[in-house]
Amino acid sequence: MKIYIFRHAQKAVDFSGDPDLTPEGHNQAQKLLDKVLKNELPTPTQLWVSPRKRTHSTFRPLAQELKIPLQEQEALLEQTHDETLVDFRRRVKNCLEAAASSQNGVIFMCSHYDWVVEALAVIPSDTDYSAYEYSQWSPCQHMGFEVTADGIFNFIELKRIPT
Repeated sequence: MKIYIFRHAQKAVDFSGDPDLTPEGHNQAQKLLDKVLKNELPTPTQLWVSPRKRTHSTFRPLAQELKIPLQEQEALLEQTHDETLVDFRRRVKNCLEAAASSQNGVIFMCSHYDWVVEALAVIPSDTDYSAYEYSQWSPCQHMGFEVTADGIFNFIELKRIPT
């Protein structure tokens, strides 16, 4: 089983509280699809997104081309204003455990900067993801893992889809 964690593509600046992507962000979403079609990334079997527009828009080209539904996951939302760090961390960890419990396939998860950073803090792995090389997450950056039968996340790659 493989899990790829993505930060959403470049978001627009607006004051709606739920911005969509910029034109560059939509371009990144298309480039992500291109990488899958060119086998530079594995073909996902599931597409998990937070309820925010920008995560849906990041994976929409994949969903349409591959005919895979977007699966909205509340657990992929960024930390809420009334959520403690302990509760947020637990939510992120539970989401990762749910994904890892899938027996096979490739799950692409699209979330937000704070969620990704927190995920790297709780992922069961032999690698220390608090190192600087893992701390900077630009839009549409992703990290892939091979999940072992005992739930260990083994690092595959860390890459960015350019604008």
